[in-house]
Amino acid sequence: MTDGRRVAVVVGSGAGIGREIALRLAARGDAVVLTGRSVPEMERVAARVTGDGGAAAVVPLDLRDPASVAAAARRAGAEFGRVDTLVCNSGVAGPTAPLHEVDPADWADTLAVNLTGVFLCAREFLPAMYAAGSGSVVVVGSMTGKRPLPARTPYAASKAALIGLVRTLAAEAGPHGVRVNLVSPGGVEGPRLDRVVAAQAAARGLAESAVRASFAAESPLGRLVTAGDVAATVAFLSSPEAGGLTGQDLNVTAGQVMY
Repeated sequence: MTDGRRVAVVVGSGAGIGREIALRLAARGDAVVLTGRSVPEMERVAARVTGDGGAAAVVPLDLRDPASVAAAARRAGAEFGRVDTLVCNSGVAGPTAPLHEVDPADWADTLAVNLTGVFLCAREFLPAMYAAGSGSVVVVGSMTGKRPLPARTPYAASKAALIGLVRTLAAEAGPHGVRVNLVSPGGVEGPRLDRVVAAQAAARGLAESAVRASFAAESPLGRLVTAGDVAATVAFLSSPEAGGLTGQDLNVTAGQVMY
């Protein structure tokens, strides 16, 4: 049990944004359930949390497998007795290629993780929140869902679809006391962006330095965002201070997207 702690499930919490979200929520006192496929990495995050006096559990989860998601939801509930916050953070970059060159299997895999995975997690975790009459779901999308990114159609389509999913789910969940919101980050500094930059440079015939500079130049602040920027927004949306917010899409883009 949690001794009064709020309980947060963070999907995809072994590295990057997910790790920062888990550490941020643990720092404010939440017990965190770390879920995803990268078990060794999640165990290291859990060790940091417990080493700082927090509570953490590691639960394997494969978003491509409905049975795995259902099992993870059951185990997460058993670990701490309840779930107050669900953060759907996992995602894959998908292929970098013009649409007519995208393999249907790569298209399907991108949507399976980025879109259907959110559906499966919400489907499994919401009933307990509905029964409790409270809860918060925060989905991590991307600014690419609202503007073009050449050669990344599967990824863009999956992230655009999350906007409709979150708004409609917020309307469904609200009468049960559950809030649902979306965070749309811009380019987030780190290894994943490095891979995106490299792929974009290759696809567009540009130098990697030129692609990276173009990303930062689009920001009024002249910078990319950090995983900490995203984690702070997720922490706010899942807190009582955001009690009046549901169905919202918050851009964390350093101003690259403002709508």
